[in-house]
Amino acid sequence: MSQSERGDGHSQQCNSCGMDVSGTNAARFECPECGHMIFRCATCRKQSNNYECPDCGFRGP
Repeated sequence: MSQSERGDGHSQQCNSCGMDVSGTNAARFECPECGHMIFRCATCRKQSNNYECPDCGFRGP
């Protein structure tokens, strides 16, 4: 697993829209199914945009 996949690298992207969220007020949490680090930008969180885990395919609001 790469550093960015673990969430401790410099490249962090919103799992919903793909925006670079490094240094922003993004949510960071582990996928409830597999533990992969998920990032969500403030806009996607506010709009309740769905996300999909790139490792296991879990989908959430």
